[in-house]
Amino acid sequence: MKRGDFVEFKRSGPVATVLGGLLKLFERDWDGWGWHLAILWEKRSEGWMILESVKNGVSLNYYPNKDLERTRIWLWFEELPTREVMEIFYKDHIGKRYDAAIYFWTVLQYIIRHYFNHRIPRLLDDRFTCWELVFWFARCMGKPIQSVYDCPIITDFLKVMEVGISPPGSDSAN
Repeated sequence: MKRGDFVEFKRSGPVATVLGGLLKLFERDWDGWGWHLAILWEKRSEGWMILESVKNGVSLNYYPNKDLERTRIWLWFEELPTREVMEIFYKDHIGKRYDAAIYFWTVLQYIIRHYFNHRIPRLLDDRFTCWELVFWFARCMGKPIQSVYDCPIITDFLKVMEVGISPPGSDSAN
């Protein structure tokens, strides 16, 4: 575990269970294990400060090591992002509102992907879900996960992390 790695938390709670179940209808290969994503920010003696987007918005929260035992840690950067660049990202994003509307767009995205084999663009705004925050962080650190126009979905994240390459239709120039 190191600064800039991504954390996938085990799926729990009624909202994640219902929405994850719906997502599983389209992503039959998805194991359904995780749901929430975050960024390892700073190591502490008995845990980590983690940047995440939760219902109260983008915040930096402390997690003791024991709370991180039921997570998956994903390496995306070969070289650690510099503290200076991470600090700029932090200042630009801390306190931004949570993007609850993305759940509607995620469902719509999957219906259109499944039935029409097309992707709808992500709405560019200043609100973030946990998925959007992780995808945007990767882009700002110089190694995008997917095209800026795609609507971030956890299954896209997992496909990329497991293979280590950008998914079809991604465009690192955007």
